[in-house]
Amino acid sequence: ITLGQSDNALMKLIAISLIMFVGLGFMKAVWYVTYDKSVAVSHFNKEVLNLFILPASFDKLLSKPWTLITHMFVYVDIWQVFANMLWLWCFGYIMQDLTGNKKIIPLFVYGSLGGALAFILAYNFVPSLKSQLPVAAAMGGSAGVMAVAIATTMVSPNYRIFPMLRGGIPLWVLTVFYVLSNVFT
Repeated sequence: ITLGQSDNALMKLIAISLIMFVGLGFMKAVWYVTYDKSVAVSHFNKEVLNLFILPASFDKLLSKPWTLITHMFVYVDIWQVFANMLWLWCFGYIMQDLTGNKKIIPLFVYGSLGGALAFILAYNFVPSLKSQLPVAAAMGGSAGVMAVAIATTMVSPNYRIFPMLRGGIPLWVLTVFYVLSNVFT
């Protein structure tokens, strides 16, 4: 699982996310077999997915505090997991190359926790979002991936990707593209 490097933290993060994705996909398939097709997704979301996603409500969060950690590894959409893992690999590979294995996991976790805090505070204190508070929930590691992307760019803003192409593309250009694409989607 380390792909040739001992203690490859980046591959561990990707593996945890993919294992959760496959596990939840398998459980969703079981729910499709168990329940009628019209109610299978709602039962799956209520009985399984709600155990792992981060609720915006403080009351629900107090009854499921582990979701502060689990939400960052939960994906149910193939395109979301593919995009996040691809970006995590792109920026994480550069970060590991520049700083080593020990900084990726804390950076990803702290970035995800910061995103979770912003999410919870926004839904509890922004008046236009308060009406959705009972049903709002977050999942996925987008905030953690963004933290890795921005930290990588801050560590080495002049780093160049594809240096054979007219001197290469500066890393900050890729980061700006990633942030804008993430905001718009």
